[in-house]
Amino acid sequence: MADDDTAPPRTVTLPASLKQVAMDEIRRRIFARELKAGARIDPDALGAELGMSKIPVREALSALVGEGIVELIPRRGAFVVPLSKRDVEDHYWMLAVISGRAAERAAETLSESALAELETLADAMEHATTERQRDQAAFRFHSLINHAAQSPRMTTVLRMLGTPLPLGLYESHARLAADADTEHRELLAALRSRSPAAARRAMEHHFMAGAEASIRALEAQGFWDESPS
Repeated sequence: MADDDTAPPRTVTLPASLKQVAMDEIRRRIFARELKAGARIDPDALGAELGMSKIPVREALSALVGEGIVELIPRRGAFVVPLSKRDVEDHYWMLAVISGRAAERAAETLSESALAELETLADAMEHATTERQRDQAAFRFHSLINHAAQSPRMTTVLRMLGTPLPLGLYESHARLAADADTEHRELLAALRSRSPAAARRAMEHHFMAGAEASIRALEAQGFWDESPS
C-alpha cells in the first residue's frame, strides 16, 4: 500500500516534567489553603500522593523557595511562607513596573505583524469559552510584548514573577473578564499609536488593577483567615 503523503502532520503534546507538576500542585495547595502558612511540606507523603518519587518534589520545593512561598530550614524541612496582602501588592507592583518598562520599549519595536497578532490574541481572549483558552491567549499576549522589549534580563525576571500566583487567579477568577479585556484594548491602542509613555501607563494600570482584584479574590476564599494581614 502506498504511503499517504497528504496526511496531516500529527501534533504531539509533551507532558510537563515531574518537577513542574509538583511545583504547580504545591502552589495550588498553598493558594487554596490546603497548605496553610507555617505548615510543613512532607516530600515523601506528597510524592506518594502525586505518584512520583520524593526527588522531583524536593526539586520543586527548592524552586519554590525562589518564588518566596516556601522556606527550607536546615534539619527541619520545607515550610509554607506566610504571605501578606502587602506581599501580593508588592508582587504586582514589581510586575507592573517591569512590564510597563517592557511595554514602553515594545511601543517602538513591535512590527506590524506582531501588532496584528496582538489584535488576534485580544479577540481570542474576548471570545474564549473556557478559562484555559483565555489564560493561554493572555499568556501569549503578554509574552509577545515582553519579548519585543528585546531585553533578556527583563524577560527572565518577568518569567519568574509570573509564576508564583496560580494561572487564572488574575485574569479569570479575580475580576470580570470584561475589565481585563478593556485594559488589553487600551494597551493595544497605545502600542498601535507608538506611544511609549501611554503603553507604560496602560500596562502599569493593568497589573495594579489585578493586584486589587487578586487580594479581593483571596480574601473571599478566606486566604488570610487566622493569619495576620
